[in-house]
Amino acid sequence: MNNDKKLAKEERLFREEMWLRSAVSSAAIEGNTLTVLEYKLLTLPTRRREIYNLMEKHPYSSFDYISKKFPKVNPKTLHYDLKKLQEKGFVVKVGETRGATYRTKNGKT
Repeated sequence: MNNDKKLAKEERLFREEMWLRSAVSSAAIEGNTLTVLEYKLLTLPTRRREIYNLMEKHPYSSFDYISKKFPKVNPKTLHYDLKKLQEKGFVVKVGETRGATYRTKNGKT
């Protein structure tokens, strides 16, 4: 079973890479160029990309607000996603207490 999971993960990563290459090629054919940020956003998992887009529309989003937009996702998973978005430089946490908010790094200050 472990090999099956490993193969499934490799297959998923291959499909994602092919999708990215296709997106970049399509943009180049149409004369559009992707910015570094747009390219990096394409490499994010879908839910993290959705969280980022939510914060673009609603700067200074609290964790409570984000969790209400993703009711089926475990709060620990959302905290993990936000941590990963911070580590990759997409999101900035404003504040240290429970009232902390999150915004995109290139968002309004």
